[in-house]
Amino acid sequence: AGIEIMTMDWEVDKVLGIFKKKISVCAPFDGRTMDMTEVRDPVFAQLMMGDGCAIIPASGDVFAPVPGRVELIAGTRHAICLKTDEGLELMIHYGIDTVKYGGEGFDMKAAVGQQVQVGDLLCHADMDYFKKQGVDLTSPILVLDSDKFSVVNKQLGKEVTAGEPIFSVVRK
Repeated sequence: AGIEIMTMDWEVDKVLGIFKKKISVCAPFDGRTMDMTEVRDPVFAQLMMGDGCAIIPASGDVFAPVPGRVELIAGTRHAICLKTDEGLELMIHYGIDTVKYGGEGFDMKAAVGQQVQVGDLLCHADMDYFKKQGVDLTSPILVLDSDKFSVVNKQLGKEVTAGEPIFSVVRK
């Protein structure tokens, strides 16, 4: 009880036949997954900021999807960036156009520089407030350094629970 056993997950590089460690990225909240190309915002849909997966959230609590360090919290609190020990840079962007609310509707629970584990509460977003504003709550979870990492094993079109794997990442 209280002991978590971590298993190593590996992916075989088809060309070189070498094994690469996979980093599992978990859902930061409950909801339904969708491909980034389906997000109704060209910056995300065209993968301009990176690849990953989007979730239509069913809750306002935003949990850490990977173990790492909080690198950045947007001044408008709509986006949080984390960096793992492997150097992976990940962004959770809650909703589309939530930046224009200037931080209203967000209650930060984490701070820049804080070390987090999967499942640690980062933020609470007031879903009712955003729904009343007519905000598209689709929330991209994306790899910012896609020049160094590839997204694999996307779990798309599924109902997921916070902490459940939604995609994996391998170093290129």
